[in-house]
Amino acid sequence: MSSSPTPAAFNRHLDYLDGWRGLAIVFLLIGHFFHPPGINFGSVGVSFFFVLSGYLMGQLLFVKNTKIPVFYRRRISRIIPAHLCFILCICIYFLISAQQINWNETVAALFFFNNYATGELERNVMPFGHIWSLSVEEHSYILLSLVAIVVRTSRIPAKRLVAAFTFFFSAMGFWYWTQYNGRELDFGHWLRTEVSAYGIFISVLLMLAFLTRKIPVQSALIYPVLIGAGIMSHWWSIPKPIQTTLGVGLFAFALNLLAAAPQSIKNLLSIKPLRMMGQWSFSIYLWQQPFYLAASKGLLPIPIALFLAMACALASFHLVEQPVRNYLNKVWGRDRSIKLQSRSPATG
Repeated sequence: MSSSPTPAAFNRHLDYLDGWRGLAIVFLLIGHFFHPPGINFGSVGVSFFFVLSGYLMGQLLFVKNTKIPVFYRRRISRIIPAHLCFILCICIYFLISAQQINWNETVAALFFFNNYATGELERNVMPFGHIWSLSVEEHSYILLSLVAIVVRTSRIPAKRLVAAFTFFFSAMGFWYWTQYNGRELDFGHWLRTEVSAYGIFISVLLMLAFLTRKIPVQSALIYPVLIGAGIMSHWWSIPKPIQTTLGVGLFAFALNLLAAAPQSIKNLLSIKPLRMMGQWSFSIYLWQQPFYLAASKGLLPIPIALFLAMACALASFHLVEQPVRNYLNKVWGRDRSIKLQSRSPATG
């Protein structure tokens, strides 16, 4: 018996991918609010998000061949409304509470370049440090769309170009590390797109590689082993480039093997609480930051901070993210050529 992620399978909504996203946000909340010793679970959660983002964006651009304007419109509908609302609410709070707004940090977060404009996150005035990961994703979407354009207008295989970028991002991580003799000097270097985009691109590369292979159904043990090894690769004393390449690579491998997972693994990832956390994950990711910072400074007890973060996230999801995204996708996020084809005489 074998299983492989066929193009037709990519058109179905898969509950276990929502569960993977739910795991990502749970890991991030654990890392931010509870600080387990030895491993930065915040980084683990972000890596989970990155490999899933690469997997899904790779499908859209290289399997479904989504038109580039449609791809951008749907990414804008997904990210921008909740992102703008979050930044606006934080600025309003700072004004009401008579706190000084750092406009440099605000503009950097607003236009997705704070992974280059900021230094160590804990020194920032505004609670926008976590936008670095959204910046990496937005930059990666642009790079992937450019790769897709080259692939569609030439004979260069997608795997070759994606592999070249993946190698470059990995090499940059090692280069930064060797430049400073392995010291964890400037945390900002590890947040830059030319390093962190590795997680997105390695997942795209594996997705493309698995498309042409029949993968037998795997043992259920493989998945906790791969994920567990990836988490342990994030141990604090392991060099950062090893964490970035090996640990994140193991997460990408586990994700791309999920199509061949036994039903027990898919069912486990599809449990309702995990799926719901996955559906709320973007709003949770945005809104956990100010309350996590307040808890880390002793301004709020951790249970209260976590409760307030979830309350704001759910309000954001139900009042902004979901309704605005649905409206924008309905109005301008659809592929109009499909609609025109459906109305043509040839198709009835």
